[in-house]
Amino acid sequence: MLFPFPILGLDTDNGGEFVNEELVAYCAQEQITFTRGRPYQKRDQCFVEQKNGAIVRQVVGYDRFVGEHAYRQLTELYRALRLYVNCYQPSMKLQSKLQEGKKVRCVYDPAKTPLQRLLPSGVLPVQKQQELIEVAQALDPLRLFQQLEQLQKAVFRCAVNYAPFVPNPPLAPLSVFSVDDCTAGAQQASGSFPNPTAVFHTLYQEQERRKRVLGWRRTQKDPFEGEWEQILFWLVANPERSSGDIFRELKHRSPGRYQPFQIRTLQRGMRKIRTYLLETFEEQWQKEVIHGRSPQSVSSASNPARNS
Repeated sequence: MLFPFPILGLDTDNGGEFVNEELVAYCAQEQITFTRGRPYQKRDQCFVEQKNGAIVRQVVGYDRFVGEHAYRQLTELYRALRLYVNCYQPSMKLQSKLQEGKKVRCVYDPAKTPLQRLLPSGVLPVQKQQELIEVAQALDPLRLFQQLEQLQKAVFRCAVNYAPFVPNPPLAPLSVFSVDDCTAGAQQASGSFPNPTAVFHTLYQEQERRKRVLGWRRTQKDPFEGEWEQILFWLVANPERSSGDIFRELKHRSPGRYQPFQIRTLQRGMRKIRTYLLETFEEQWQKEVIHGRSPQSVSSASNPARNS
């Protein structure tokens, strides 16, 4: 979780993507109060829904995105967007409405970034406040904005019907958000080569992960023995392939070897493989650490956006 404070309650819509057994069990485990809005009452989530227009639609647009590649590219965009919005995008909050004859005058508070509103709220310990101030001071807003534009263009290329005259346009390489490239004083490394020792270590770790994900314990003879490496390769190349599609291709490759009821074994194995691929992708969030110069005191850095 990237929240700087513990979550006490969670209020969602009524869709099955929110109200399901997994989310209810997670909230019960983490002692989070789970509630939902009333059906056909869109004003119940008005404060959250307004961010769809102010942030999401302004950056992502209204195109349709389908597939694993688009999902991963959107995630990289949101990694940069959360820092840009929380540290450098001020907003005004409505304080009151004054009736002046037939006109209504709205009174707003001074514009502040979400980080500037969070620091004086008193919900964070001093150490956590200093960590957030270091983040705002370490980032360069111009470089962060430039990288945000590059990630935005990469997301637009993932939209459905982006190239209507090309039947199957090739997928562009995933554009990854880099914290190091948008920190203050960061030097762009040109002509640098990767460390061979680090490359071999990464390959070794990948091989060990693959052994663990393909070596789960089985109580009966595995009908797909010798094929799991090929199935893993297919899912890495095209994560959207279904178990039925892969089962038909395996039957075509080895006629008479598989029975229809064995598709359940294939589905359980593919579920473990997809979980493994998702866990390896989410490891990027754990490594996202921003280091900056430590402030003298929290009070002297009450305006982190201006100091950076």
